[in-house]
Amino acid sequence: MKNSSKTIDYFYLILLSAIWGSSFLFIKIAIETIPPSMLTLFRLTIASMVLIFYIKIISKQKIFIRRGIKEIVFISFVGNVIPFNLISWSEITIESGVASTLIGTMPLFTFMISHFIKKGEKLNMITLVGLLIGFLGICIYFFQGTFNLLSIKGISSFLVLFASICYAFSANFVKKIEHLSSIQVATSSTIYAALFSFPIVLVTILNSEKSFLEIIINFSKNSIFSSLVLGLLCTAIAVIIFFFLIKKQSAVFASQSNFFIPCFGVFWSYIFLDESYQTNLYFSLCLIVIGVYLVHIGRTKRNH
Repeated sequence: MKNSSKTIDYFYLILLSAIWGSSFLFIKIAIETIPPSMLTLFRLTIASMVLIFYIKIISKQKIFIRRGIKEIVFISFVGNVIPFNLISWSEITIESGVASTLIGTMPLFTFMISHFIKKGEKLNMITLVGLLIGFLGICIYFFQGTFNLLSIKGISSFLVLFASICYAFSANFVKKIEHLSSIQVATSSTIYAALFSFPIVLVTILNSEKSFLEIIINFSKNSIFSSLVLGLLCTAIAVIIFFFLIKKQSAVFASQSNFFIPCFGVFWSYIFLDESYQTNLYFSLCLIVIGVYLVHIGRTKRNH
């Protein structure tokens, strides 16, 4: 019975990775007619409504608690608003599979921030090798023969990498909020992020040659559907599954989804968008995943 339960949890783990990996595909489709800042607002608003329902009706927890408000605001900006916008803007010029591969570096930066800035984790041989292999994978992507670092594609790739660093800072910051459950942090930060996205959308509209009505009319059915999937499935439901796995198993177990997210990202984009990549991207992907796996193993050994 115990083995059967663990098998089901592994199924949810793979499902979670597949869902989060698909977010890059749906972003690519959505931004064909929806401006990135608007997409971020729609995604966060839809996710907020679902998470509010979940936390109030099913989980029966409070959403807003005054204590820790500064930390929640920080997470909403650094863990939601900034990376969501950066990834969406970047996917205008780079493939969704590239974006998912670069975001896959997040666990490497999470460990580095914890070790070098917060002094929270010790470096051992396994994590060191993992970091070196992971960053070798990044270098292979950025320093390929024909790749221009200062081109629009190069800058967009750096912006995705910066989004990965933002996620890493946010992940480390969550640990400071001990008086709230993880789902409370996720829900409240998502709500704040949706509110903070309004001014960004307003600036986008004011600086656009088109009126708000002209922008809305231009939305395609595929883009609208993709934005709904991003908010409902890739953000809200994915978060619920993630915290279900943390509660059922552990944070370490749930974090294993990081190994598969970039793989699914490349897979979905290849199947549905017919994106083709040079060999170096697959090589980079393999090295990043191996690096993340070794860092995970090194951290797990240290905790035991």
